[in-house]
Amino acid sequence: MSGPQVLVTTFNEERNLPACLASVAGWARRVLVVDSFSTDGTERIARAAGAEFRQRAYRSPADQKNWGLEQLEPGWVLILDADERVTAALRAEIDAVLAAPAERAYWIPRRSRFLGREIRHAGWDRDGVLRLLERDAGRYGEALVHEELRCAAGHGRLRAALEHESYHDIDDYLERLLRYARAGARQLARDGRRAGLHRALLRPPARFLRMAIWQGGWRDGPHGILLCLLSSLQVGLKHALHYGIARGLIRGEEDRD
Repeated sequence: MSGPQVLVTTFNEERNLPACLASVAGWARRVLVVDSFSTDGTERIARAAGAEFRQRAYRSPADQKNWGLEQLEPGWVLILDADERVTAALRAEIDAVLAAPAERAYWIPRRSRFLGREIRHAGWDRDGVLRLLERDAGRYGEALVHEELRCAAGHGRLRAALEHESYHDIDDYLERLLRYARAGARQLARDGRRAGLHRALLRPPARFLRMAIWQGGWRDGPHGILLCLLSSLQVGLKHALHYGIARGLIRGEEDRD
């Protein structure tokens, strides 16, 4: 096996994990799944695929990934979410880059699907993640949602993309919409951001117009329009919850995201 070590963090990912692990099987030098006490078949699937499986209490996505990085050996690491897949083209490019790396970390573009269809506009066409790095080249900054890897040195950019199966159905989207909105509201409160109901009223239409019109989401047809509508709902809910936390109307303590 010539590939990097692979780190995957999970919670109840029996639907996504098989394809994720299959995409690095026979290539990754080592696969570590860090799980926050799933109640479905995640553990069985990980062990059957030959991955190392460790469980740890969840604090935040950044904390979970940082802990996972510390469990790996020095060397190159590819960090994946369970709903991502490594294509043959990406494997080949990573192999070529790691044969003579010019940087200590690399940004990878993503091709994302929504309800079974690839989204080519609405801002998703510019999606990418900093996920390939030498183990000690960086760590995640603490965040409750949308955590980002911070590297002191610069980073390179790969051309081949990760495949991202973002949402399988509307129930999946709505369940995560609530979790992300709550986490985003708590993050705003933690950062000391000013809360206001006007944000809950004005941000949703602004988000919809940006994604649907300026970023061309309408070009993706009904899937694109629905994605823009739901994204605007999420940003409105986030600011409404932030207002409720600031006014003591709802509890702001953390839970599993």
